[in-house]
Amino acid sequence: MRSMYLLALVLWSGSAAASPTEPPANPFLAREFNNQSHWNDAATDSTALAVPRGHYRVTAGSYEWVPGEALGIPHYSAQVAGREVHWFFSGTTMRKFVRDQGALREVDRRAVQHQLPDYVLPTDALRRRQAEDLRALVAARDEQAIVDYLGQQPNRLLSAVEDQVAQGVLYSLITADHGFIGANARGLLRIDQDNPADPTSRLREPLQVTLPDSLFDDAKVRERTIFQTDSVFGLGMTFNGFLVINTVGGRIATLDRRSLRLIDVYQTPEPEELFSNSFATSREAQGGAVYVASNRKLYRFVVDAHGRIRTDGRAGAWSARYDAGERLPVGKIADGTGATPTLMGFGRGEDELVVLTDGRRKMRLVAFWRNEIPKHRRLQPGVDPRIADQLEVDMGPELATVQSEQSVVAYGSYAFVLNAVPDKPAPPLKTRGSYARGLLTGLTRPLPRGVAMLRWNAEQDRWQALWQRADIGTVATVPMISGGSGMVIVNGGFVSRPGELYHLGFDLDRGELVMSIASGSDPLFNGAFTGIKCDRSGALMYTTVLGLVRFDVARMQAVDSPEARFSRSTDTR
Repeated sequence: MRSMYLLALVLWSGSAAASPTEPPANPFLAREFNNQSHWNDAATDSTALAVPRGHYRVTAGSYEWVPGEALGIPHYSAQVAGREVHWFFSGTTMRKFVRDQGALREVDRRAVQHQLPDYVLPTDALRRRQAEDLRALVAARDEQAIVDYLGQQPNRLLSAVEDQVAQGVLYSLITADHGFIGANARGLLRIDQDNPADPTSRLREPLQVTLPDSLFDDAKVRERTIFQTDSVFGLGMTFNGFLVINTVGGRIATLDRRSLRLIDVYQTPEPEELFSNSFATSREAQGGAVYVASNRKLYRFVVDAHGRIRTDGRAGAWSARYDAGERLPVGKIADGTGATPTLMGFGRGEDELVVLTDGRRKMRLVAFWRNEIPKHRRLQPGVDPRIADQLEVDMGPELATVQSEQSVVAYGSYAFVLNAVPDKPAPPLKTRGSYARGLLTGLTRPLPRGVAMLRWNAEQDRWQALWQRADIGTVATVPMISGGSGMVIVNGGFVSRPGELYHLGFDLDRGELVMSIASGSDPLFNGAFTGIKCDRSGALMYTTVLGLVRFDVARMQAVDSPEARFSRSTDTR
């Protein structure tokens, strides 16, 4: 199996796009491939690391699991003094681990203040019991029993997803001195190390600050989104060293990265504008460039040397309107884009772009010129001149709606998108909590289907569709690209075979299935509402609805491709 993987890697490495120029490193963040929620400042959700190809089935002893308190999204890693260190934040607790003799060992943990009524911090023993209980309930496909069980748990499992959004736990980062900065409801927190150079250093007491109420607009958010209250949503660091946040209600603010002191606030000018995603940062504009998309416009704000937010062209700022589309009844937070802006083009002579998906019912992949608009650009009547190209994402005639809350995943000139809106109606689930829906999607509820790969043609300044697969469905997880293996990885399954979930890897150029990890219906491996990541060795390591999981394919059962098994099972000859 190892030799087959190496052969596949050698064959793919002949591609001209195998080693594109990577996004520049932010001097104020950890010098690591995974130092924030979307991996890097460009929000590419990709890495040059190689994740093994091949087909596997999860078996006992082939994975590690760290129980989480409810639903933890942020997971980061770093090399400190030659040792591998991991941070895992659930919104209520920060936990730090080192890898010793091939296993994760907890070094320290710090609880943080939160605003969750009736929440009881669970023990690891309780979480293991919950995992066993949910495994049995999910296997029985009893929707109401699952909903009832979640509602009875002391750690608010039924509302775990909504709690994370309300607590602002979606986006965070690791600083250059290995401090953690994240949101905490209507505030921020920073957790530093006693000794950043020591991999086993204890965590310091959290610094927590409360942001002013004037930064938030509950009424606007309640009227125009699926959320009931406003909160901090996106979080990042400029290349000139200022912390930046945005709120769902349409404000962006700068803060001192050490004291978390508020410096400046900007309110979007149009009354219906919202931010339902985070943002990218880059070294343009003397390190102050911030790329953030409202549900109406893509902005490049510039944070100056004093932390003030500039919106004028003299500072290098700009804005560009795109098609906001319509507000859909399911699958989206609001109208407009569902994507955090992703940056593409970092090498000499490459087109420097910002990309996102727009709000049309059948979304388009939109590329914006990041810096100077070329004089040779194609003129598009009625389109903002900063838009380089936009191409409808067509998953076939059966999918009239193609929309997503997942960011565009980019690597070199490749751009991968997925559909997050189910095409088949399902009976209403008698609960408001998204956690239950995440457990049931792909089992008793249909997966949203359709994934597609596009590629930027720099000679023609336009998108080209490479492939699409409407036979693949995905759970609500941000995919990743392993550049070293030439594949994009999703968490989902085959539309024709509900009840079985996988991690699936597709060849970047051809869309062929080149990797699969079968996990059945076990919720322990369900990555809903998180993002797929890997560690430095290329092992998939990501957060799930039950905690932090790391796969070891060397200990898994090697199997045939699931597509080959499906073909044999339907062969009537």
